Amino acid sequence: MKNSGNDLDAIQQQAAAEAVVVRQWWAGSRWQKTKRIYSAEDIVKRRGTFPPVQYPSSVMADKLYRLLSEHARKGTVAQTFGAMDPLQVTQMAKYLDTVYVSGWQCSSTASTSNEPGPDLADYPMDTVPNKVDHLFKAQLFHDRKQREARLACSSQRELDELGPEIDYLRPIIADGDAGHGGLTAVYKLTKMFIERGAAGIHMEDQTSSNKKCGHMAGRCVIPVQEHINRLITVRMCADVMGSNLVLVARTDSEAATLISSTIDVRDHYFIVGATNPEVREGLAEVLNAAQMAGVYADQLARIENEWNSRAKLRLFHEAFADKVNENRHIKDKQGVIAKFNAKVSPFTGASLRQMQALSRELIGEEIFFDWDLPRANEGLYRYKGGTDCAIMRARAFAPHADLVWMESNYPDYQQAKDFAVGVTEKFPGKWLAYNLSPSFNWPRAMSPKEQETFIQRLGKLGYVWQFITLAGLHTSALAIDNFSREFSRQGMRAYAQGIQQREMDEGVDVLKHQKWAGAEYIDGILKLAQGGVSATAAMGKGVTEEQFNSESAEAKL
Repeated sequence: MKNSGNDLDAIQQQAAAEAVVVRQWWAGSRWQKTKRIYSAEDIVKRRGTFPPVQYPSSVMADKLYRLLSEHARKGTVAQTFGAMDPLQVTQMAKYLDTVYVSGWQCSSTASTSNEPGPDLADYPMDTVPNKVDHLFKAQLFHDRKQREARLACSSQRELDELGPEIDYLRPIIADGDAGHGGLTAVYKLTKMFIERGAAGIHMEDQTSSNKKCGHMAGRCVIPVQEHINRLITVRMCADVMGSNLVLVARTDSEAATLISSTIDVRDHYFIVGATNPEVREGLAEVLNAAQMAGVYADQLARIENEWNSRAKLRLFHEAFADKVNENRHIKDKQGVIAKFNAKVSPFTGASLRQMQALSRELIGEEIFFDWDLPRANEGLYRYKGGTDCAIMRARAFAPHADLVWMESNYPDYQQAKDFAVGVTEKFPGKWLAYNLSPSFNWPRAMSPKEQETFIQRLGKLGYVWQFITLAGLHTSALAIDNFSREFSRQGMRAYAQGIQQREMDEGVDVLKHQKWAGAEYIDGILKLAQGGVSATAAMGKGVTEEQFNSESAEAKL
């Protein structure tokens, strides 16, 4: 342990030497596109005196970064899906080079409270890290088991019979949701992920208190800078822990309808306001009065719709265009609107104050625009996102993350292209991620031929990591539904022919489930501990898996 006692000079010299090491680490090519707002000295101050530890997750993060770099260089894609258990990660390891852990899947199948539910991120914050721990330990175990089996071979023929080595250590990228709270929660969550084996995590810009699945309605984002602070916190935690954690910045703003605050001027272009000066009573006041009068449900919704219509909800630039078009004294209406839009666009970051000043300059008057009046009962502001909004946010997040991702409502290639171009125009070569979501109706969205090429087409746009969030869940559901139905009809024939025979035909290693689970590996440990002999060996004479050996099967014929 490093300990300099109460000698201030010695403590400071030691910290200075550690800061040199941190700066050398950050000077590597890995961090050339990463922005940090703190110094190496800031990081060293927040480390303890325990000697630096290289976390296994950091080794996996390095592997992930190299893998994505190679895909980016070749124009290829790391494609994967959300895995639920050790069975899935071992089977997918033969074909796919990364593993995804979905918060949605964990919410509905693996909450540490054992209480399933929809993806509202209301499960305990250790839920997804625990699932990462579960899967990473399974990866490590099957890697050890495989190596022991290969080193036990006494000839090349025996090794060849085992087949090619499988890389079970596929990097895991996990869902960090919206951080499960404030920045201290984000820090603690990141720490858990690093300690439990995640090579990468993604963090989204929804509010943590109102967070929901990116394909549900009522999505509420936080101000741009507030999410940047989250990303900075993730990287800071990783730096304190000496980790090369890969960070994916996700924005849910494309379909967002609410925002928690108007504090960030970059959001002002997208905030909705009331433009009818005759409406002076806010929506929340109207709804509250109606509720106190005993009005609920459909009647309350009707009152809200009527208020929205009367208030003439608009974005400011829309309200300005309306005002110009209504003014019969303005001759070159399109020219005036064009002058306004040249200074006020999704990417200029013009504040409401600046927009009002420009309105006075161009048409001699301010626009009635009140974004407080339409606030929802929860106090949230109305927001109108879209692809440009997602591009604006991704550009702001890009310096602080390794990849950026826009959550979208449809598998729209043109939209994906627009986003890619919008981001890479400002940040050439920036890596992109894409959710090939099962929430999309794929058969309706595109033809089978288009489905087959969709991943590759996105890859050419820079989407180096693509994933089906819930494929593990859906494939399990389909398989169990099909087997249960046939088992009820055909009895053991359904299992023997529909499952076991197909495992034999396709060479699925789980056919010998005792061996797959590591019984032979554990037997070896027992024998090693007992001088090479164990009467209690699980895979000794009499184990039923002998029935699956070729010679045993032939003897039964």
